[in-house]
Amino acid sequence: MLKWTPPPRDSYKLNTDGVAKGNPGMGGIGGIFRNHNGNWILGYMKNIPHTTNIRAEIIALIRGLQLAELNNLLPLEIDTDSSETINMLINGNLIFDPLICECRSLIQRMGRVEVRHTYREQNRVADVLAKEAAKEDFLCKSVTLAVPPVFVTDVFWADILRTELPRSFLGCNLSSIIKNYASLGALKYPSN
Repeated sequence: MLKWTPPPRDSYKLNTDGVAKGNPGMGGIGGIFRNHNGNWILGYMKNIPHTTNIRAEIIALIRGLQLAELNNLLPLEIDTDSSETINMLINGNLIFDPLICECRSLIQRMGRVEVRHTYREQNRVADVLAKEAAKEDFLCKSVTLAVPPVFVTDVFWADILRTELPRSFLGCNLSSIIKNYASLGALKYPSN
C-alpha cells in the first residue's frame, strides 16, 4: 500500500507532474509545496500548448525549482513520478540538455535539494493540477496557488489523512493473468 509521505520537520516537499495529451499534444504541468504536516504552502499549474510527456515533466520540475528559490522553500525534497527525468538529471540527454542544465543549475544554486522518484499514487495532487492545466479552456495560463483549488480538495485531504492506496499497474490485465494461472491448473477460474 502506498501513501504520500511528508518531509522532515523544518523542510518542504515538492511534488511535480507533467502531462501531454497525444504525446505530443496539449500539455500541462502542476506542482505542490507542503510542509511536514502536509499543509499546502504553494501550488502551481501551467498550460503548455504543444509538448511531450517528458518535456512537460522537466518543465514542471524547473517551475517548481524556480518557485522554491524565489520563496526560499528550503531544505527541499522533490518527488516526481518520472524516473526518466531523474535519469536525465544524472546522465544527461542530448535532446533535453538545455532544460536539464537549467534544472541542475537551480539545484546547485539552492544546495539543499533532493530529487527522488515516487509512485503516481503518491503524486496525485500534482497529477490533478497538471491534468487540469492541460485542458483547452486553460490555454496559455500560468497560475500560482496560495490555497488548494476546489478540484484538488479530495486528493489533497486524502494525502493529509495518509490514505493508503494499492499500487496500480498500467497495461496489466489481471483477468488474463488469472486465466493463464488457471490454465496451468494453479487456480480455478469461473467460465462465462
